[in-house]
Amino acid sequence: MTTTVPLTALATSVEDIDAPLTRRFLFQKEDVRIHRELEYLWGLEIYTIDPTHERSILHIRKSTEVSLISRAGGWTLVPTEETLAAMLALQKYNITAPVSKRKSFLTEFSATEYEYIIVPLSTELDFFILQPGEAPRRFSSPYTGLPRVTSSAHPFFVAFDSRMKIERFGVHISKTWNWVFTRLTLHWFPSANLPEDFLRSCYPETLYTLSEHDSDPESGSDETVVTPREEDDLFHFPPDKEEFVSDWVRWDANHSHECGVPTAPTVSRDQGTKLLRTLKGGARWHVESTRGKKRFKELLEKMQSSPPATVS
Repeated sequence: MTTTVPLTALATSVEDIDAPLTRRFLFQKEDVRIHRELEYLWGLEIYTIDPTHERSILHIRKSTEVSLISRAGGWTLVPTEETLAAMLALQKYNITAPVSKRKSFLTEFSATEYEYIIVPLSTELDFFILQPGEAPRRFSSPYTGLPRVTSSAHPFFVAFDSRMKIERFGVHISKTWNWVFTRLTLHWFPSANLPEDFLRSCYPETLYTLSEHDSDPESGSDETVVTPREEDDLFHFPPDKEEFVSDWVRWDANHSHECGVPTAPTVSRDQGTKLLRTLKGGARWHVESTRGKKRFKELLEKMQSSPPATVS
């Protein structure tokens, strides 16, 4: 008897033997903020993770799909202890290595198939192994002899899909397996602690040429790359690159800058007549507050009630 069987041979109903296979995506489009975290840990460039990647697909029988997505239990698939240890080693490397030296999980784990453990999450579920030329084999709780399966799905995607189920149902495979799995998935959630050089790897840059006094841009051939300052509040894992750029532009446009608002003119008696005409024509400076408008009105009334100064 073989120790592993193709995942496509697994069923939860013996009547599923002639049913066509179906596809199940492991990397669901959840809160996209977590994508930035995984891109960094898994060695990808920012904004390049693909939820529809071909290695994110399980090819399974229809009966197993229903129980796989069941909230009441069902089953899940997890990598073996050996695979998890290698995954954890890669992730640790990516955390400690410079951003440009990280290794992609797709290239480091490029085997066409991987071995997985079937984890029942309900004792009421029966499994069947359906293979051509063989009688169906049935496995009921406690699932003694249930073989491992092979699948083309990538172990990182498989672990991502199963992580919440393992925690929710308190799955215990072995002390070592559970320790490695917990360490691997510990940081698979949105956070704001990613390196800035990773977050800035596609950050919009402004190209301009410095003027003679390093103040205003002017035309020329010497280009200087300048990135906006005070951008810390921008890096909260925007949903996509377009929205990221849009948020950045909007932030820069609304950023408070010190404006040269003119101060109120000094009133002198020898300029009373000229100032009175100016005030009647409307203020020449911005009056934003109620207090300012009131002061403007008082000043106008005072000037109207006072006789103009005579010039000797």
